Amino acid sequence: MYIDLKAAAEMSAAETAQLRALTAAVYPPAPNAEPEPAPRQWAAPQWHFLLRNNERDLVSHVGVLTRSVFCDDGQMLIGGIGGVQTHPDWRGKGYAGAGLRRALEFLDADLALDLSLLFCGPHMYAYYQGFGFQLFAGATYVWQDGAKYMFPPGEVMLRSAGQAWSRCAQLDLRGLPW
Repeated sequence: MYIDLKAAAEMSAAETAQLRALTAAVYPPAPNAEPEPAPRQWAAPQWHFLLRNNERDLVSHVGVLTRSVFCDDGQMLIGGIGGVQTHPDWRGKGYAGAGLRRALEFLDADLALDLSLLFCGPHMYAYYQGFGFQLFAGATYVWQDGAKYMFPPGEVMLRSAGQAWSRCAQLDLRGLPW
């Protein structure tokens, strides 16, 4: 297994094409699916953890970003984890877990952030809890189509590193979710 950290601006055209192909394999269009009337918009990662097998094929990805957000009335810099995906043929082999561990190490140690946030559905709670994430019970606000929007409750997980953080009643991410 090989893990490369790439800043978004340093991604080559070939790496970007490989990531698009991976995303298409992970999220193929559903047969006869109706297009979403207004699909959710997502923020692009600032960094990419690219995980490759021994043949150097891209088989997994973890995206990372940082953002200044409001926790109640106080401003703080947090880390975001998004775009976690593994090719269906390579799932269950530890690629996403290795990428997550390296991404969290990057956020905690290299960037010295005390809080990380990710978005996921209930089917992934147990997986992310294994990495120290807990479901956020407060309200989370993001931007969609130029307007502030409350993200559906039960889809936001937080992880504290270093110092304990004060529990927020609401988070305003001041931008697109990731």
